[in-house]
Amino acid sequence: MTDLAELMRRCLAVFEAEYLDGKTNLVYDYRTTLDHEHRFDHLPTPDEVARRVPNPCSWGSGMENSMINTPIALSMYLDAGNAEMAYRMYRGLKLCGTVTNVPGALVRSVHPGDGRSWFPEASRDQYTHYVYGLWEYYHSPLADDTARAEIRELLAAVADHCEKYVTKENDYTLPRADFDPVRSPVCKLWEVEPHEAARLPMFYLAAFDVTGDQHYFGLYRRYAEEAGRAGNRLECMNYNSFALLQMLLSCLLIHAVERDEALRALYLENMREIFRYSFFNLLRAANWKRTADLYLAPMDWHWNSYCRVYPGCRHVIPQLADDVKLAYQTMREIGEVLLIALMLPEEIRAVGGAHRRNFRFVLDGFEPERYFFAEGTFFPAAACFKARKLGVEL
Repeated sequence: MTDLAELMRRCLAVFEAEYLDGKTNLVYDYRTTLDHEHRFDHLPTPDEVARRVPNPCSWGSGMENSMINTPIALSMYLDAGNAEMAYRMYRGLKLCGTVTNVPGALVRSVHPGDGRSWFPEASRDQYTHYVYGLWEYYHSPLADDTARAEIRELLAAVADHCEKYVTKENDYTLPRADFDPVRSPVCKLWEVEPHEAARLPMFYLAAFDVTGDQHYFGLYRRYAEEAGRAGNRLECMNYNSFALLQMLLSCLLIHAVERDEALRALYLENMREIFRYSFFNLLRAANWKRTADLYLAPMDWHWNSYCRVYPGCRHVIPQLADDVKLAYQTMREIGEVLLIALMLPEEIRAVGGAHRRNFRFVLDGFEPERYFFAEGTFFPAAACFKARKLGVEL
């Protein structure tokens, strides 16, 4: 049986050496080679970024998810009590929230080569992790007064940005950071799917919580009850674990800050639903492990002819080969689903034998040094640090 503590030490060593950039303090999605010096050769050049190649969302490029990965790494270091690394992750978040010089406009990542090139179209997913990460750091004893003052400005800027642009007239859609027309649906924040409904009220409530400005609380309350009701009407479908985790972040923040007991109960029931739905993902990850070759390398997207054209917006998105995608999804999903179970409020938290068996089964024999995706290194580590902090045995 794998020694989890030793495996997590190895996972973090690979994560910090291979996927975390020292200039930007951001986490990049994958490497295409085990040669350290060339691990990021596949990233778009600053010129390609300026031309929005491969697409304005940076999908498939290797730098599309820094504002998902880095906030989760921030939470991991908070749980580990590592103030220095938590501060580095915070600096990465701050960079993506300020690099455009448009207050409240977030970008997914910043190019590690020049430290300033960015793609303009983020998403509600990236904003969700960014807002939750800043809010969590603000309330951590590891943050200093300077960081807390900055976070008040950053979260207020997001709320102001949403109030100005996320309106019925704009189809409740966040603008691109360059203000060119948004072509994909991933920036819409209201009149969305049930698992996405609490994102907009969450952003307003986070700003209220750190600033005390009642204006933001009023904006939050416009949407809070309807969003909570929507969250109890999840579709009859298999949600990806990343969607359930993001929904959970919204519910957790609202449940923690809201004082109205009826609303808190509504969001607590949302979280029970998330937990119920997540059991499919727990079993699916273990099932994938039985057939996946975890050590397949992704191709440099520049040479990839396997692409998807996103319906409607017509963005061309380089795709991972199916077997490579399975290697990526297996390790990401097992970490995410354990985080979901561990992050639930104590009164409904239930990490049982099925969680432990499936988590250990997927991690048994895992070699992070041979693996090509960032999520396979720090997602399991984040789950282990969370469990250790809570006194939960894995």
